[in-house]
Amino acid sequence: VFQDNNLATKRPQVALKRPDGTLWRGNSGQLWVDPASIDVWKYNVALAKEAYAGGFDEIQFDYIRFPSDGDMAALRYPAYDGRRTKAQVMSDFFTYLDRELRVRTGVPISVDLFGLTYWQHNTDMGIGQRLDSAAPRFDFISPMVYPSHYPPGFEGFANPADHPYEVVHDNLVKGRDLLTQMATRLVSDQGAGAGGIASSRPWIQDFNMGATYDKAKVRAQMKAATDAGASGWLLWNAGNVYTESALEPAS
Repeated sequence: VFQDNNLATKRPQVALKRPDGTLWRGNSGQLWVDPASIDVWKYNVALAKEAYAGGFDEIQFDYIRFPSDGDMAALRYPAYDGRRTKAQVMSDFFTYLDRELRVRTGVPISVDLFGLTYWQHNTDMGIGQRLDSAAPRFDFISPMVYPSHYPPGFEGFANPADHPYEVVHDNLVKGRDLLTQMATRLVSDQGAGAGGIASSRPWIQDFNMGATYDKAKVRAQMKAATDAGASGWLLWNAGNVYTESALEPAS
């Protein structure tokens, strides 16, 4: 969504820039557009509607946040003025997506969030993502709970990547409890006719980082998602090369 080389190149007026006016890039070299730009919001809704009309049955939004790495001191926003918090900007965008897609056109939508949003739910981690603002606005939340992405010492594990079941399960149980609390508060505040809260459907790991991810480690995450009551799972490998044996039906 907001990390978008194509839009930033073709519409530089909405792109993040450096003080000299050149396009700003994150550590990976990717270009970003301004999360507070209404034009960027409209563009992404238009893309979503076109994709849905073309036959996709759900639209999932990724990089739905402010940038987190790169030369942050040199970052200049064309629209974001800092008066609202980043969390407020993202909350407004979540509400906009909900209204324009789910409410007005019936398009199912989901969102990718950092896995830590299930742990640090009282802060936006400097990127604008908060579970409480996303949960009422999407059908599914997909936390990226890749065990390799948690720091040494997380939940007492020297290398979290070596403990795929525990890391994924603990994350999803934490998220399940938070989402249940949010649903209860929503009904309490708005009555029985209140809208629902998103279901949790995580991204899990099928790539070698921190440990070798074989059939056992991939299936351990699948089991963790099931045991924690998630609405399924999504498997990630950047090269689309998956552990086929992990996807075979159990004998």
